Amino acid sequence: MTRNRACVSIEFMSEPAVSDLLTVAEAIAIIDATPVVPRVVEVPLQEAQGLRLAEDLHADRNYPPFDKSLMDGFAVRCSDLGKGAAELKVVGEIAAGQSSTQTLQAGEAMAIMTGAPIPPGADCVVPIEETSRSGNALRINATSKPGRYIAKSGSDAPAGQVVLKAGTVLQAAGLAAAASVGAALVKVFAAPRVAIFATGDEIVPFDSAPGPAEIRNSNNIMMSALLRRMGCRVVDLGIVPDKPELIRQALLKALTLDAAVISGGMSMGRYDYVPAILKELGAELKISKLRIKPGKPFIFSSVNRAMLAAKKMQGDPNFIGPTDGICQVFGLPGNPVSGFVCLFRLASRLFARMSGGTPVERWLSGKLVSPLEANGPREFYQPVQLERISSDLLVRPLLWKGSADLFTLAAAHGLMIRAENAPALPEGAGVQVMEI
Repeated sequence: MTRNRACVSIEFMSEPAVSDLLTVAEAIAIIDATPVVPRVVEVPLQEAQGLRLAEDLHADRNYPPFDKSLMDGFAVRCSDLGKGAAELKVVGEIAAGQSSTQTLQAGEAMAIMTGAPIPPGADCVVPIEETSRSGNALRINATSKPGRYIAKSGSDAPAGQVVLKAGTVLQAAGLAAAASVGAALVKVFAAPRVAIFATGDEIVPFDSAPGPAEIRNSNNIMMSALLRRMGCRVVDLGIVPDKPELIRQALLKALTLDAAVISGGMSMGRYDYVPAILKELGAELKISKLRIKPGKPFIFSSVNRAMLAAKKMQGDPNFIGPTDGICQVFGLPGNPVSGFVCLFRLASRLFARMSGGTPVERWLSGKLVSPLEANGPREFYQPVQLERISSDLLVRPLLWKGSADLFTLAAAHGLMIRAENAPALPEGAGVQVMEI
């Protein structure tokens, strides 16, 4: 029998009461309880920037590998310096990258450069500015003590010591440390591969001129930027019109990756097809509505590709890829501020674990610069600006113009979190802000 895949049963139900919606805390619990298995890959060090180490890295030898000079000056025996005035004979010079097997004898000094190995017999380095020299005659007008300006072998890291722990995100300093111990190949947690697309007949590419009833696509570039900041590799599938078969085709492409993030088509309107198509593909919607403002029509689902294979959907030309494993699917509201809040506050937690890390949120405590009215029945994420004056962090709420007001969000430094039915707050009251 030939199946008419363009036919998708859409059920329209009445809007649930606010009290029946999941709270943000309940949604976080569901997302955090979802099992993930980060992929481990081995890559050349120069391709590992921004990825997390999947194993500890150890020092392959002592660092420094020899007692080295920390200054340009002269390697001497402290016992020759007496009480601060000594005449010594310069018997050689050691540059960085060279070494000397000549043992320093009483009354002798050896010129030495920063980073060069200390010669046998020397036990301190006198900086060049504390000396005067004429030919091989050296005068030192300072006292010293054993070990001065010498880095002992292994003082930075002895051989075998862990220099970078598993879970470390490899950035400039970490990459340099890995290079120092010869880690040409490193085992890392692979960046989650995330497909994105926006739905809607009214959406046009941002680099085109919209018609009277059209809007430019701001969601894809916003989602992509946030996901890349979370350490994901993004596959942008563009804009998908509000046509069930086209949405289904885009979903089948997206389901071949580790995750999918879709904006628009999540609510209960006539053209909000995404939830029904996900169900038709066998997905269980773990989250479908949230007690959050902005962002109520938010969806989270895990799709088992083996289940799709069992239903023989892998034969669809749009389903090209693995037929095992899980694809995590997030559906965001179409309004951009709502989508930003849900992706930043909720979906980010799963992506942190998929990339081998743990969810981390940066909360700031501050004081209101103006009073606030009581909050409504949904947890509210209000854009704010922050200003540090002395030891106080001042929080300036921005005028809330609705979940489509990208310009206010773009001017914000953070999101102030207000609990459900929170009372009015006076100027100077303490508030919590998530820095964005």
